[in-house]
Amino acid sequence: MFTFMKRNIALMSAITVFCATFAMGETLSYTPANPDKYPYPSETIDMHGNKINNDGAIKKPQNFSVNHVYASPFSAKGFQLGEKATKEQVAAWDTDVRPDGKGLPEGSMSVSKGSEVFIAKCAACHGDFGEGVDKFPVLTGGRDTLKRHPQNGGEPGPLKTFGSYLPYVAPMFWYIQTAMPLSSPKSLSNSEVYGILGYLLQVNDIKVNGEAIEDDTVIDATFIKAVHMPNEKGFEYNNLRKSDTQNKRCMKDCLDPKKVTVQSIVTDGTQVEPEFGEERYFYGETGGKAEGDVAGKSTYVTNCAGCHDSGLAGSPKFGDKGAWAKVMSKGLDTVLKDVIMGIGAMPPKGGATDLSDDAVKEAATYMINQSK
Repeated sequence: MFTFMKRNIALMSAITVFCATFAMGETLSYTPANPDKYPYPSETIDMHGNKINNDGAIKKPQNFSVNHVYASPFSAKGFQLGEKATKEQVAAWDTDVRPDGKGLPEGSMSVSKGSEVFIAKCAACHGDFGEGVDKFPVLTGGRDTLKRHPQNGGEPGPLKTFGSYLPYVAPMFWYIQTAMPLSSPKSLSNSEVYGILGYLLQVNDIKVNGEAIEDDTVIDATFIKAVHMPNEKGFEYNNLRKSDTQNKRCMKDCLDPKKVTVQSIVTDGTQVEPEFGEERYFYGETGGKAEGDVAGKSTYVTNCAGCHDSGLAGSPKFGDKGAWAKVMSKGLDTVLKDVIMGIGAMPPKGGATDLSDDAVKEAATYMINQSK
């Protein structure tokens, strides 16, 4: 349990880096890649004299006895619960990669081979050179844009990409292997992920030890550990042990909870007047659809248009009567089931798993009716 917990702390370290508060154009408190050199200690002493992790996880106390659960994932003693996990089972979950590269697995691939993998498995969404397709993320460019402070909607803002914004590249191995490609996550080998990372570093003009990355450069764990991203010092360390507020606890004249009314606002995606030739949506307080809004249209624009407006990855293009006639040959019930369960390159509900089945069906029906 506790060994496994230590690995989760490494996971938290990686998440902390990406969730840290970014300071535009200035370095507040540099977060080094090595967690052992973080500016805050990892342990403290609780009121009972036990050593504890600063995130609250209790370490093995000095007065440990058989009445406590054992501090090993390979032991089922103590409370006599469950079975001891095998090393293979632990390894299957232990896939996180720390900012300093700890956790990177074996494997290697040249940048030229990595470019082939990227074009075959990533370019449909991100473009051949990471320029982004439709509404999918842009992965290249943006260098020297993070200091921008746009004053109105007509001024360009910071462009946060793999090359401009990312502080550490090592945790991206973990993310790509776990979540990508969108249509078939966990299908990439270790070597393929190394190749993809190498290609992304190359197209972003990232230098390693002062040297440009060439097509025949071989990317592996050692190489990734030597990479320093341009924005590595652009994040403030998120000290989870420090409270965001300094107010004193209310000990008298407190509000009666029974007299406090909690108010809530019902939100809905509602169309507003388009500007600059684009349709825009905002979350209003209407609690329902705007006058004249077609059922499913808002859901389509927000969650489906990224693929179906252009026919990305073989999806039937919005308004293409021939493509939709072929889809509808299976019958409406089958089509609606496929939309919810996923089919081909399309994940369940098009990836918008927070939507209800009815909302997804409305969006699909809208596409069908507009493509007759």
